[in-house]
Amino acid sequence: MKKNNLILAVAIGSLLSVSAGFADDDAIIKKARELQLSKKFDEAAKLYETSVKTGASERLYVDYAALLITQKKYKECDELLTKALASFPDSLRIKNALGQAKYKNGDLSGASSLFSQVLGKDPENKYAKTMLDTIRKDKVASNSPIGDVGDDIADSSSKDDGNDYGSASSASGEFNVSNKLSLDEQKELAKKLYGEMMALDKWETDAFIDLHRQVIEKCPLTDQAQESCWRLSNLYLLGVDPADYKSCIAVLEHLLKQYPDSPLMPEAKNRLLIVYEKIDDYENVCKLYEELFEKDPEPESKTYMIRALEYGNALAACGRTTEAQTWYNKVIEIDNGGNALEARAARKKLSEL
Repeated sequence: MKKNNLILAVAIGSLLSVSAGFADDDAIIKKARELQLSKKFDEAAKLYETSVKTGASERLYVDYAALLITQKKYKECDELLTKALASFPDSLRIKNALGQAKYKNGDLSGASSLFSQVLGKDPENKYAKTMLDTIRKDKVASNSPIGDVGDDIADSSSKDDGNDYGSASSASGEFNVSNKLSLDEQKELAKKLYGEMMALDKWETDAFIDLHRQVIEKCPLTDQAQESCWRLSNLYLLGVDPADYKSCIAVLEHLLKQYPDSPLMPEAKNRLLIVYEKIDDYENVCKLYEELFEKDPEPESKTYMIRALEYGNALAACGRTTEAQTWYNKVIEIDNGGNALEARAARKKLSEL
């Protein structure tokens, strides 16, 4: 009896230890993702690096790998996931992530082998299918000496399986919107495509982009199409390194044009302002501020000063000096001698014109 109690105690202790480990991993992942949202990528990487030194869960390894792939640190990612695979030899998620790292690092043979292993266990694994097909095409294009590794599987994945996986990603700018499907059919397809996204790992950025584009193009009458526009702009800003400002602008402009009454309109315009400024497109910055002041000519004082200062800066950048001076003076007038930060900045700008 005592022996059985001892065994039970050890088992319970082990279970509690594992549960605590998962809880710790959840906390680490949450903190790392918060750091990434704040664009503190090096701090997030350091947190992950410290956490995996003494071993980690499959999920923690995959999340760390996603960050390394986003930062284009493919060699480091390969080393990390090779270690992870030793601990989780049957993990298809790790094999897919390691396959991507090897592919990005130019090791097509190693990537093919891993994706083939995944499909050997899960023949319907869409990511492995798509990547093997991509590798096959790369091999043909470059006359790679890989041989026929994975070709049979890749060929079968290129046939039409009813979901057009990858078809919408051919163009990163314009959207080929179609209303061929009825509203009910669009809703059903959008639900299916979002279901596929739920099954993806965080690091499968290309797949997320592709699926969101499909929703935008094939399900334009659904609420999910507007949501996908917003989520896609997020991916172009935060999911790729460096940020793809051109594609981000394209999808936000599509959102504004296609859905002028969207509740996402204010956020979309604000994001467009930020991205236009990033690429020094001050003509479009000016247009957005002109529209903003036309719709909201008298916001509260602090908001007015901030907008007027930024509008003045955009006007100055476009060479519209006289108009810039007018808006800088408006900032100073509204401050009314209060010496606010915006007023001080406006005075400095006036002295530089």
